[in-house]
Amino acid sequence: MRIMRILAVTFAMLTAVPALCAQEKPAPEAPPAQIPLKIQIVLTEYAGTQKVSTLPYTLYTIAYPPHGERHDAQLRFGVQVPMGDTYHDVGTNIDCWALQTDDARVSLDFTVERTSVTVRGPNGEEAEWKPGDEGLSPHPLLRNFRDSFHLVMRDGATMEGTAAVDPVTGHVLKIDVTLNVLK
Repeated sequence: MRIMRILAVTFAMLTAVPALCAQEKPAPEAPPAQIPLKIQIVLTEYAGTQKVSTLPYTLYTIAYPPHGERHDAQLRFGVQVPMGDTYHDVGTNIDCWALQTDDARVSLDFTVERTSVTVRGPNGEEAEWKPGDEGLSPHPLLRNFRDSFHLVMRDGATMEGTAAVDPVTGHVLKIDVTLNVLK
């Protein structure tokens, strides 16, 4: 009888070990690698259907795995313009954050700010002042555009990030984004 119990316990132990091993969870997969990105942002201004200006900018950044750290790319491009006793920053600022999604796309958050100086011409029309133009009139206008937007894109895609109408001039500013994964 005792031998029968020992055999039964031994048999139970031998059959339980493979069952326990089969229930072990597989080791978690390593998170996907960081993905290097090239992002082109194009600011295009229109007066009606006529293209007034095109300003292309290129950023390089990293898309991290979902729930990973956020890395931002920043671009600051402009000039300080004297107005009265102070200087004002005029130009373009772009901030971009990128994260991988679970379906092989990239989630992008942007903040774009563009500031320009407008002066009145001899006929009262407004024109954008640029360094090298005649001195600023006593009452220049600072135009400011700022937008934050979110895009989810695939490699090689181009999407419109935003479009806005200047309430004073009626000009339309469009922002297009192109995403390329660097190999």
